[in-house]
Order: sequence, then structure tokens, then C-alpha cells
Amino acid sequence: METSFWFQLRQSESSCFGKSAGLDIRIAKNQHYRVSLTKQVHPGQKMMSRRFCAALLVLLQLCYHGDSCPARCQCFTPARVFCSDERLTEVPRNLSSEVRELVIMTTGIMYVRPSDFSEGSRLTKLVFLNNLLQGVSRVAFDKLSHLTELEISGNHKLAELGSGCLKELGNLTTLLLNHNHFHTLGSGMFNALRKLETLQLKGNVIFSLPGDLFQHLQRLRLLDLSLNMISSVGRPLFRGLGQLETLRLSYNVISDLSPDAFDGMPRLRELYLQGNKITEIPPTLLSRLDHLRELNLRGNAIKGLAAVTFPSNLRKLNLEDNQISRLSPATSQRLPLLSQLFLSKNQLSVLPEDVFENLTALEHLDLAENLITTLPKAIFTGLSKLTVLHLQKNNISSLEGLSFEEQDEMDQLYLFDNALQSVPEGFFDPFLAHNIIRLHGNPWVCDCRLLYLHDWLSFGSQTVQEVPKMLCEAPAMLRGQGVLSLKREQLTCVGNSSYALTATPARSEHRPERTPPSGTCVVQETDGVISVQCTLTNFSQAKLEVQYRDEAGDRISVALAHECPESTQCINATATLTL
Repeated sequence: METSFWFQLRQSESSCFGKSAGLDIRIAKNQHYRVSLTKQVHPGQKMMSRRFCAALLVLLQLCYHGDSCPARCQCFTPARVFCSDERLTEVPRNLSSEVRELVIMTTGIMYVRPSDFSEGSRLTKLVFLNNLLQGVSRVAFDKLSHLTELEISGNHKLAELGSGCLKELGNLTTLLLNHNHFHTLGSGMFNALRKLETLQLKGNVIFSLPGDLFQHLQRLRLLDLSLNMISSVGRPLFRGLGQLETLRLSYNVISDLSPDAFDGMPRLRELYLQGNKITEIPPTLLSRLDHLRELNLRGNAIKGLAAVTFPSNLRKLNLEDNQISRLSPATSQRLPLLSQLFLSKNQLSVLPEDVFENLTALEHLDLAENLITTLPKAIFTGLSKLTVLHLQKNNISSLEGLSFEEQDEMDQLYLFDNALQSVPEGFFDPFLAHNIIRLHGNPWVCDCRLLYLHDWLSFGSQTVQEVPKMLCEAPAMLRGQGVLSLKREQLTCVGNSSYALTATPARSEHRPERTPPSGTCVVQETDGVISVQCTLTNFSQAKLEVQYRDEAGDRISVALAHECPESTQCINATATLTL
């Protein structure tokens, strides 16, 4: 809906604008802004030309003092009238035949009377927004046959519209009846609206609707019934809506869904059912919605999905904040195009290894805030398009065996607030510098098993967010210290560390203890040639691997290995890899 506004000039005592002037702007949302125009006068400098001032004043006068503009209203063009004055108590009369749009907002109007709109009106858009309306005459709109858009919203004392008040509005394409106080709507109320494409009824207190209410709206594409008190949905309600693409039923109190409730909408693409009281989904409820691309069931009380048949064209499925405790591979068998799956805030604890194997198009997976303790090694195998993975706020204690080698496009990984104590060697190697990773809020055991993570953070900390919040939980002498603030020499293992995630094999008493390996790398570019030079100390084997993307976006990996003679340890070596 276009925003209407008006200007009021406030002139200073000086001639024309003098030193300062202001414009008060009132926008349709009833907000005020002040825009100051300042003009400093220096010796020898003339003030703004009087001719320009006069022209601007005339223009502003024409904006709201035209002869055909109703009292207490503003007119920017002959076709548009905006009325926003609490002193206005009735609809402006005798509008010019040139007026096409009339917006009446935040006024004292309480009733729309039979005589408020005259014969010959060519209004195409009429808006009553945030007024004090309590009633609308059944014949109030009979003379508005050219109307294509009607809004009556934000009138908290308006409890009903007579079933006949829309009977002459056959050209209407948009009808917005939001945030009033409707409890129900009369049967046949919309029968004359054969061209209607958008119908919004959100934010009322509707608890029931006649079964034939929408049956003549064969061109309807969007229906919004959200934020009401509807408790059940039966088959007759949406019968005949063959062109409907978007249905919003969110934030009602729906607990009962008929298995064939949505059968009359073969073209439905978006279905919003979040914020209801649904405990189970009838197995065939969605089976005939072949064009459905987005389904939102967030914030219900759904416990299981085993028997549900989801449409194969589904792209986005939101099951967040339910009571789901189990997932079956059968659930995802017919979802080859699903790209976004939201399962956070459920009660998942154990995930089958093949639960996601058919979701080959999946890009965004959210498993946050569940009860997951471990992840099967191959759970993400086959998800080559995965870019965003949320695993935060679970109880995951190990990442052993997990790999993201297949996920070339992985961009974001969230593992914060889990029970991780260490990270497997090489776990983060597939990730590049531009990735986003969060690891804070885990009880890190800062011993030798954290060397890999410490070294990786040292070179890739720009990838990891909230690094200062990555704190040691053990050993006691390092508790509370930042992981990255430690020196490598502090990350040691002595005997069997009882606080560690897994026990470290005791060193042989006959084998001399070696100094931990260390190294530093420098990246240089000379004449378009990039080289990576690493200096290594105290090692027996070393591998330098560099990953980058070519112009086509493909990941390229180049490696260089260096091995010391058997049974010895290199004191110092330098390896250079040129790209």
C-alpha cells in the first residue's frame, strides 16, 4: 500500500526562509519527522532568491489548499486524498470525480453511512485504517463499483460487516480486514467478489467460519487467517480455491485437522501453520499438495512424523519447537528437492545414520537445542550441497569420525554450547578462511589433545567467532583461561589424564620424550606468484597442504610432504610450496 504524507511549512521571522526553516512531515503511520533547512548568511552573500521562495511557497500551498481538497484532508494530486485528523468525525463528502484513492486514518469516524459516497464516484482504492469504526452500512459501498482495493483495518470496536455490504464490489481484487474485532463472518459475504486475489482477515477473534464462505473466490491467490481463534479446519472450508497459492493459518488454536482439509487447493505453494496446538499430522493431509514448496509447522506440539507423507516438491520445512523425539529415514524418502530443514528445539537424542541420506539438495540444516549426545559418522554423507549446519546447544561430546570433505560449499558451522572437550585431528581442514564457525561454550580440556585446535585457531581464528569465549575447563590450573591465549608448551599430557575425553596412552619409560613439534608459516605474493613457506621444528613427519578455489569456484588442494630418516627427529627444516 502506498504511503501518503503531507508537508507543512514553518517559516522563520526573517524574509523568505531567513536563517532557518523547517518542514514537518506526517506519514501514514502517524510518525513525525522534522527536516531543517539551514542557510548561513555571510557578509556580502545574498539570501535565497525571493523568486525561488515564492515558487516553493506556492507549490506547498497547492499541495494542501487546493479548492477541491476536503477540509481536514491533504491532497497531493487531484487523484489522491489523505485524511488523518482526530477531529474528523464523518467521511468527507462531495469528493471530486477525479479522486481515485482515499485514505482515512486515525480519525474520529465511528460509522460509514449510506450517503457517504455519492453516485458517480470513480474511487479505485479506499482505506479505513486505525479509526474508531463501530459500524458500516450495508449499502455504504453500493456506489463504488470501480473499487479494486478496500481496506478496513485496526478498528477494535468493529465486530461485524453486514453480509450485503460488499455485494456491488465485483471489481475488487484486494480486500484487507485485519485487526478488527470480528468473531465470525456471514455466509455468502464474499460471493460477489469473483475477481478477488488477496483476502486478509488476520488479527481478529474469529473462532469459526461458514463452510461455504470462500467457495466463489476462484481467483483467490492469498488467504490470511492468522492471529485468530480458529480451533479446527474441515474439508468444506477451502473447497473451490483452485488458484490459491498462499494460505496463512498461523497463531490460531488449531488442534484438529481433517485429513482432507486441504484437498481443494491443488496449486498451493506456501502453507503456514506455526503457533497452533497441533499434536499430530494426518498421514494424507499433505499428500495431494503437489505444488507445495514451503511448510511451516513451528511451535506446535507434534510428537512424530513417521506416517506423514510430505509433498515431493517441498523446498522448505520448518518443524522447530515441537516435541519430536524420533526421526525416520522414511520421512525424507520423497524429499529430493528439500533445501532447508529446521528441527531445532525438539527432543531428538538419537539420529539414525541414514536419516538424511535422501536429502541430496539440502543446504540448510538446523538441529540446535535438542538432546543429541553423539552423531553417527556418516550422518552427513551425501549432503554435498550443505552450506549451513546448526548443532549448537545440544550435549554433543565427540566429533570423532565426522567429516565434511564432501561439503565443498560449507559456509557456517555452529557447535557452541555443547559438551566438546577436544576436536579430532584434521577436523577443520576442509574449511576455508571465509567460513563462519562458532565453538564457544564447550568444556575444553586444554592438554595435548587440543594442540590441533590450538594451532588451527592460531592460523584461522578469523574464521571462528567468539574466540575469547573459548575457555579451558580442565586441567584445574588452566581453568577459565582462553584456549588461544595459551602457549603450545602449556598443552601437555602427563600419564592418564582422568579429566580428558579419552585416556592418553602412557609413554614408554624406555623411550626418550621428545620436544613437541612446532612450526610457523608465511604467505607471500611476488609478481602474481603465491608461495607458502613454513619453518618446522622437532618433527619426524610433516605435510603442508594448501587449499584454494579456482576461477570456477572448485576447491583445489596442493600438498607437500617431508619425512625425516627413520627413527630420528628433524631439528629444523623449511618447506616452500609455490602456487
